[in-house]
Amino acid sequence: RNIFKVKKSSAEKSNKMGKEEKFFRETFMYDKEINVISTATAECSVPSQRRVDLPVTAGEQLDVIDVTEGSAVICRNSEGRYGYVLVEHLNFR
Repeated sequence: RNIFKVKKSSAEKSNKMGKEEKFFRETFMYDKEINVISTATAECSVPSQRRVDLPVTAGEQLDVIDVTEGSAVICRNSEGRYGYVLVEHLNFR
């Protein structure tokens, strides 16, 4: 029985991540292939000001997807959500 629960939850998680990716592509008009350039750790907790900003918590691991003009990068968190994060809030070590 536990095996079926694990499969169901992983299927739900991949479905949610697919929805997040679709939302990201539509909102950011992103048509490139999604590749992880680097990983970074959030140095401090930052709530999102806009829907396109990714809220982060201190110590959270993020995948850097793309570099933008200015001081923000596009990141993805462990839940599959995408958004802008300011470089000054990230540690790339």
